This record gives sequence, structure tokens and C-alpha cells, in this order.
Amino acid sequence: MQEQISSAMGELSPAERKVAQLVIADPDAAMTGTLAHVARRAGVSEPTVVRFCRSLGLEGFGDLRMALARTDQRPRMHRRVEANTPVSEVAGAVLGTAIAALENLQKTLDPTVIERAAPALVRASRVEIWGFGASAAVAQDLAHKLFRVCRGVVARSDPHMQAMAAATLDGDAVALCISHTGRSRELVEAAQLARQAGATVLSVTRPGSPLAEVSTLLVPVEVEEDTELHTPMVSRLAHLVMGDALAVAVALLSPPAADERLARMKAALKPRRTE
Repeated sequence: MQEQISSAMGELSPAERKVAQLVIADPDAAMTGTLAHVARRAGVSEPTVVRFCRSLGLEGFGDLRMALARTDQRPRMHRRVEANTPVSEVAGAVLGTAIAALENLQKTLDPTVIERAAPALVRASRVEIWGFGASAAVAQDLAHKLFRVCRGVVARSDPHMQAMAAATLDGDAVALCISHTGRSRELVEAAQLARQAGATVLSVTRPGSPLAEVSTLLVPVEVEEDTELHTPMVSRLAHLVMGDALAVAVALLSPPAADERLARMKAALKPRRTE
């Protein structure tokens, strides 16, 4: 796309060439910014940006953004939310941050970790899912998914309940721990108790962390958070995605009994006819 813009440079008006130069120098400005943002950066009017797009044979600014995205072969970059970020650009910056985090996770993903973790959940007679803060919401979401295909699934966010539950586990149970830092003392202690009780400790957390060290199985997720501004907690998104991967893998491995249980659940939700 940039080659096409460069070759058309001689046929553009002086104002359109300003837009072309901006897009070539900073394609992210067009891919993540608004029409008004690009016009302001190029020092031209919004209609000029639209005319530039049409000079390339495109319908408008939206087509330019899609064309740039389709032909972009660079490593994914994103605009961070800064203190002076215009509100009109916040949505694009937040989406860019989320997309970049998930793309980095995909690049570092070892598919074998899901292969090792899913069978443990299928075999388990009880699945305890633990997390604090934002991870508590992820734990609840994953419990909702695994409830349909696993046995004895419950999510807990209270450290006292986690510790007491850990003491009641056995070798047929799985304690699934979710943590961004892997340093939450209460969660690490509960995981240790579960491990001592003979349970399998499956953790979705940062590799090399205290929680990772006490785990039987590890799904490594290493995401950097920006704590200076009100930016999205991308670790939560990464954990949700890995939770989905676990749930799908478990569903694929589930025996016929799990399908029968799911059918009974669906039947229980149907409105009952009254005589």
C-alpha cells in the first residue's frame, strides 16, 4: 500500500501530498487514528484526507485504514494511552493495547501446556478455581465454562475459603490458580496446601513467580501492565483467552458422560409445562 502511495505522489495535489507523506512516515496514525486526527497531523482539512483516499481509488478513509492493515507486515505496534491522549483516540489506543498483548501472547504460546493441563481437568473429581481482584472475575468466568464439562467446579475469591478448601482436597482434585504476578501470598499458601493434600495445582500465571514454583502444571502468561494510567488490565484479557483455550480443550476431551450431563443441564433450563 505504501508503494502505491509513493507511486501516486506525482499526481496528488500539494495538500494531498502532505497526507501521503504522513501515512508513509507513520502508517499507525491512519490505522489507529480518526479522520480528524490524521487531518490535524497532516495540517490539512478532513475533506482533503478523503480526496487523498479517493485519489488512490478508495471509497474513503475507512477503506484506507483497512488497506493499510491488510498490507502491514511490520511487528504490531500500538499507541499507548498517555496523559495527553485525546478522548477521541482512547478507544483506538485501548484496542491497540489489547491486540498487541494478545498477539505477543500468541507468539510465546507453547501449545503443549494446554495438552498437559486439559486431561488433568477432565480426570478431576473436583475443580477449585481461585483468584483475587481482577483474577477473581476470570475465575468466575472460567468456572461458568468448566461447570458444563467438569465435575465439582467452584470459584473462590476469599483467601480463608481458599485455604479451607485446599485442606479438603485429595489426589483426584485440581486447584486452578489464576494470578497476574504470581506473588499473592495467600494464593501461594493455598496452592501449597493443595499440593500437600495431593491435589494437582494448575496455575495460569507469570513463569518464575512463587505461584509458578509451587505448581504441578503451569500455563505461563507474562504480560506487562501499565499501572500509571487508567489503562485496561491486559493480563485479565490474556487470562480469559487462556481460560477459553482450557475450556475448549477440556470439551474436546470430555467423555460421553460429560455430554450427557450437559444435555441434562439444558433440559433443566427448559420451561416446565403446567397441567
